[in-house]
Amino acid sequence: TLCTGNLGSNIFLRGNFGSGPSNVLLPDPKLAPGYIYQPSPPPNDGYYTITNNTSNWGSFARDTWVKTKDNSSDPNGYFMVVNASLTPGLFYLDTVDVCGSTDYVFSADVITMNDPATGTFIQPNLSFLVDGKEVYSTGNVPMDRRWHTYGFALTTQPGTTRIVLALRNNAPGGIGNDLGLDNISFLPCGPRIMVPDTTIFCVDTAPITLQAQVSGAAYNNPVYQWQTSTDLGQTWTNIAGAVNTSHLIST
Repeated sequence: TLCTGNLGSNIFLRGNFGSGPSNVLLPDPKLAPGYIYQPSPPPNDGYYTITNNTSNWGSFARDTWVKTKDNSSDPNGYFMVVNASLTPGLFYLDTVDVCGSTDYVFSADVITMNDPATGTFIQPNLSFLVDGKEVYSTGNVPMDRRWHTYGFALTTQPGTTRIVLALRNNAPGGIGNDLGLDNISFLPCGPRIMVPDTTIFCVDTAPITLQAQVSGAAYNNPVYQWQTSTDLGQTWTNIAGAVNTSHLIST
């Protein structure tokens, strides 16, 4: 596992490319350095498209590409389709706001667009970069009509407030090396906190103390806050003054 503690919520919501009824996102999102956005698919070598489905595409996509939608339950969810340029290089670049000295998990879903039943093709091979430095490589992405999740863990430097995320295609284009990209995620990884699953006490009994066991030293000066819910965990409210690893419940 990439995170030995508890994963927080994704702080990079742009990474799923949004959703819409139109087959192709018309405005150029300007996400691929050195690539040209192509609103009339399929994209040629050195071009990319944001789409919600490739099933109705013509030309070479009809004959040699897999027919797929994005990697989610959203019927209109968009994903990025990249037809690799003839020379390796960056095909995705964006920024994300972060906290310094914090553990994160960076991941993305990738599918090889070339259908293995139609020939032999160059396989995509990707590198993940943070602030221009390569920190992870996928190796060859399987050509099997399936989405694959790749990712890694990292710790930001003290004082960091923003980092640049990039993806680089290491293989040449031409015959193959066409890929789909979706669900680029950036999740904080906090320490593992264990609390009692169930504690039962009667109103006429003595007070009880809930004790949280915290493992992992992700933060130099951690802050704790107990919360309470009256709707089976749908919403939570801070308990005033309950800021330690233990909390006393009185009748």
